[in-house]
Amino acid sequence: MTAATALNRIGAVWFAVVALFVISGLISPAMFQFSQVLNVLQVAAFLGVLATGQTLALLIGGIDLSQAGMVTLVNIVSTSLMLGANGNIAEAVLVSLAMAALIGLLNGFVIVVLKVTPLIATLAMNSILFGAALVYTGGAPHGEAAPDFEWIGAGNLFGVPVSMIFWLAIALVVAWASRKTVYGRWLYATGANAAAARLMGVPVTAVVISAYVASAVLAAVGGLLFTAYIGAPSLGIGNQFLLTSIAAVVVGGTALTGGVGSVVATIGGTIFITELNSFTNVIRVTTGTQMVLQGAIIALSVVLYRSIARTRA
Repeated sequence: MTAATALNRIGAVWFAVVALFVISGLISPAMFQFSQVLNVLQVAAFLGVLATGQTLALLIGGIDLSQAGMVTLVNIVSTSLMLGANGNIAEAVLVSLAMAALIGLLNGFVIVVLKVTPLIATLAMNSILFGAALVYTGGAPHGEAAPDFEWIGAGNLFGVPVSMIFWLAIALVVAWASRKTVYGRWLYATGANAAAARLMGVPVTAVVISAYVASAVLAAVGGLLFTAYIGAPSLGIGNQFLLTSIAAVVVGGTALTGGVGSVVATIGGTIFITELNSFTNVIRVTTGTQMVLQGAIIALSVVLYRSIARTRA
């Protein structure tokens, strides 16, 4: 088996995950500890849920830059409704998810009906959501997560982080739906060539809007998990996901042009990005340097996967 064939069958991202794990462990042996591995997977869960939704947006040839704002708004709204009381968990979760679905619907409407470029539409929505969080709080967030809710983000089940279980369950269900259902084939067809897909009878408008609704809802779920982890409201909580949710998907091999990629590969991309951030924190790399690395990795990933596609062709 040649190197190119191995990359095609297994996925370049999984080679990258293993290579980074070995390199980081050799430089900092603490990275080899089982507790550290579980910690990386627990933290990866929050990004992983967002990246799962971002994968759907990219598969149809779009992009969702409003996920960061969604995380912030969900964090602010859910904690203000919970107020630390277990009896308020259901209300906070339902309100957050309904709000996310409406915002995703609005994103899809602006993109499909008003013909606004996805990059511009979702970037504008991201700004609106951050602004809404500021207006809602008056600049002073209040409230807190309920104790039982915090277990979802910070608790363990038989030694395994609960947040990781939620993430992998969601990701695997979405992966199955995208590969084994008619709707999944519609996603890929729309991203590959929307005009041709429409001629084949694919309801392109409905598929695009549904992808943005799913992306928004999954961003809200990720925001709820992260809120359960930190337990408190924070106006800056979503900022860290603006670039990383895209980086995880692109590193996993999903094409920015649409029609190519998979949720399973996004799992690998999420682990790689989280692993990289953890390693750079251990060796005390500055935040600015981390951002430079993430940008460089996105660019290199695009070049690598383009080369692999040419080799396959």
